[in-house]
Amino acid sequence: MLRRNRCKNRVIAIGLLVLAAVIYNEFSVYDIQKLKWSRRECSECVKVLLVADPQILGDEHEKYFGSWIAQWDSDMYLKKTFSRALDHSNPHVVVFLGDLMDEGHIANAEKFNLYKRRLDSIFEMPDHIMKIYLPGDNDIGGEEDVVSANVHNRFNFAFSQPDTLVYKTVTFFKVNRLTHTMPEAPKYAFLNDYAERNTTNVLLSHMPLLFMPGTFVQNVLKELSPQIIFTAHEHKAMHISLDTTIDQLSEIWVLNTHETPLYQLRMDVGDIHEVQIPTCSYRMGTPHQGYGLAYIDTQEKVVEFTILWLPGRFPQLWIYVFVGIFILAFSVCTYISSYCVKGHAAYSRMSSI
Repeated sequence: MLRRNRCKNRVIAIGLLVLAAVIYNEFSVYDIQKLKWSRRECSECVKVLLVADPQILGDEHEKYFGSWIAQWDSDMYLKKTFSRALDHSNPHVVVFLGDLMDEGHIANAEKFNLYKRRLDSIFEMPDHIMKIYLPGDNDIGGEEDVVSANVHNRFNFAFSQPDTLVYKTVTFFKVNRLTHTMPEAPKYAFLNDYAERNTTNVLLSHMPLLFMPGTFVQNVLKELSPQIIFTAHEHKAMHISLDTTIDQLSEIWVLNTHETPLYQLRMDVGDIHEVQIPTCSYRMGTPHQGYGLAYIDTQEKVVEFTILWLPGRFPQLWIYVFVGIFILAFSVCTYISSYCVKGHAAYSRMSSI
């Protein structure tokens, strides 16, 4: 009876250890990180949640034993973190800055539709939120290969929307550096005196713009007169400012991954600001992931933004490994101990005869 109770207690202890690891890794770690995120309340501003490079895993590059587990775990990480970012920010607009799929540019029609359904199930949100989708090089090609017109058209059909969208006082322009295309500028975009306007022009581009100047970028800045640019692709969080009076970069700084302050940018001093948003996927080979959150206040001529840094997934997976090793070692030791006790008991009985 005593031995049976000990065995039962060991099983309970192991079960509690596994349960604690699961609760922490799959729930608590995300909620703890959420407490560190910054936000502000505003009645007039437009709140924008920025999603960069989720690159949901495909089937062609993930051909190894257990690849479906990696795919499922990556999807669940994105789903859990996005739902918390959405709840925290309560945005008016959600912008996907490209590279939605890892294999969109090489997928056939069936695979592409499958990836699209997975993407929609991961990034669920209410209908009243405006969604903006940009293609990245992994969606349509263009970085190491030529952009296929058919693949590009397929993306545009799946995420059908115009390249210029307006929410209240904010105008969003989708710029595609991969295809060197941009929308036509509205009439008010040519008004250079931003202080007299009640609109904010926001450029959205998968590829960085100010870091790689050229004829296309110069035309975009001239035609669309942006105050703020949001980009992705580099999987890093950076801020770059262009002083338009001298046409030179005036500020370049990398955002601290251990802090989540609200950075404030003035939009009425002649600078154009570009904010690069990091990847939100832990599979991109970078140690830090996050979502961008911006508050655009046209009336005050201010943009405040922060990065909602995410907990790393690999430390959580290592916890499972250590727990598994501990349980295995504990089970082996228990078995050996039990075997020795039985042998000793049998020897004692034979000696007494």
